Amino acid sequence: MAPRRDGSAGARRPGLLGLSRDFWLLWTAAAVSGLGDGLELSAFPLLATEWTRDPVLVSAAAAATQAPWLFLGLLVGGLVDRWDRRRVLLTADSCRALLVAALAAAVAFDVGNIWLLLAVLFALGSAQIFFDTSVQAVIPAVAGTGSLVRANSLLQGSSTVLVQFAGPAAGAALFAVARWLPAGIDAVSYLLGVALLTGVRGRFRPARTPTPEGTASLRHSVAEGLRWLRDDRVVRVLALATVLLGMGSAAAWGVMVLFARHRWHLGGAGYGLLLTASAVGSVLGSLVAAPLARRLSHRPLLAGSAAGSATVFGLLTVSRPAALGAALLAVNGLLVVVWNVVTVSVRQARIPDALTGRVTAAYRVLAWGSMPVGGLLGGALASALGLRAAFAAAAVLLVLAALLVATARAPLGGGARHRA
Repeated sequence: MAPRRDGSAGARRPGLLGLSRDFWLLWTAAAVSGLGDGLELSAFPLLATEWTRDPVLVSAAAAATQAPWLFLGLLVGGLVDRWDRRRVLLTADSCRALLVAALAAAVAFDVGNIWLLLAVLFALGSAQIFFDTSVQAVIPAVAGTGSLVRANSLLQGSSTVLVQFAGPAAGAALFAVARWLPAGIDAVSYLLGVALLTGVRGRFRPARTPTPEGTASLRHSVAEGLRWLRDDRVVRVLALATVLLGMGSAAAWGVMVLFARHRWHLGGAGYGLLLTASAVGSVLGSLVAAPLARRLSHRPLLAGSAAGSATVFGLLTVSRPAALGAALLAVNGLLVVVWNVVTVSVRQARIPDALTGRVTAAYRVLAWGSMPVGGLLGGALASALGLRAAFAAAAVLLVLAALLVATARAPLGGGARHRA
């Protein structure tokens, strides 16, 4: 079955940087929504501390937007492969706009509390699953399989700049002016995203795969995506390597703030500079990922990225100056983005259009689910053996990811999109 691509030919005609008008509309909508996400990163934790001093509830607020992946990720993947993905994007951003507008009103009229914030954050996280899964599924249609690395580099770069740089700084500044203002601006950003997405032409509903029994049930549909991920050697290897990468990174980053305080004697501002250094590296990674992917095959590029990150965490255990630590984290930020851009592009190029939502969701459930495990592992090792043990464990896990990619029999050099 050939993947179905609805929409006018004019909408797919190459434009700026060889990418279509529809891609640039999607990119701008995702960037604007990403700015709203960045506002939330700083403003909503500050709002949580206004409503409670209970560390358990404050930490719950930090985790509330990620938790829906464990409950809804696979289900959303099945639904995205049944629905028009453009409409899913429009609905998700519309729901997010309503949620944060309601929160802004509750804060402005002083009728909110921590439980309202937790409910809103969980709902926002649920809507984001629909949005992110649909974006991943739509990109091959609007960018074309020959431009996936370039398209994903642009998306990763804008996300880094807006979510990690501009958004948090703006959110904190707006919160200082008025507690309701970040949520209010956030609502406007999502509405602007909706307006931009309405300009994307065509329909993006994948073709249905009939079964002897008729239309597959949602449960059967989700299972089909899981089986595809299990049976495809390339995506399976990437998924397993990403689990190791996620666990390792979470093990190190879970105790990074303690390491910065006790090893480098940094305060809050100094730790913020470390995060900024990592974000700078991420931006550079988004710029170099496409040129590197054109010059190198995927296997050495991915194996080198994982091995390089392992080296970074290993060196952090012996580095003394904080400036050296910041430089190492910048290198790690670059390598992680290169890994993300290449693996996402390979995955998009291989997965049949009708299965994109389900396989992407299953892949991301594995990736997101590995992070809490890694964080707990790092914390336990740091508590029992010291902070360096967490970084050593991170390095070992990343070395395993590099070895898995380097030695796997799967053809990781790329390839045309499968036409099942």
